[in-house]
Amino acid sequence: MEKIKYMFMAVLVALVSMTVTSCSDDDDDENVSNQKNPASMIVGTYTGTLREVGDNTDGAPCYVAFERLSNTTVMLTRFFCEKYGFDQEKINFKVSESNGVYKLNSESGLLVDGMYINGVLTMSLQTDNGYNMIFNGKKEK
Repeated sequence: MEKIKYMFMAVLVALVSMTVTSCSDDDDDENVSNQKNPASMIVGTYTGTLREVGDNTDGAPCYVAFERLSNTTVMLTRFFCEKYGFDQEKINFKVSESNGVYKLNSESGLLVDGMYINGVLTMSLQTDNGYNMIFNGKKEK
């Protein structure tokens, strides 16, 4: 009887040890995925304001939208600001990531680039009239 009790306890310990799993943080997997596919972080619509560099007012409301072309490329599908008569579309950007900062570099000759950090997009651009403008906006959910 003592031998059966010992074997039962051994089997029970073996079963418990095989079913216990460790929980870990999955952020490392997400960071690796985002480094391989940084464009996925940029895709979406952003609402915010556009203002001229040096202008300390609140700026004019506008929105920006991107769609993914590849793991490292997005297309600006719309950049619209009624107050400034600004309506730009179809500009491709290369996206790179470093330490959670996503940089957007225009593939065209236009003077426009951007940066995305924690759901906030900041873009700088130069208009046809030579004005330097800044867009700050948050990603819509």
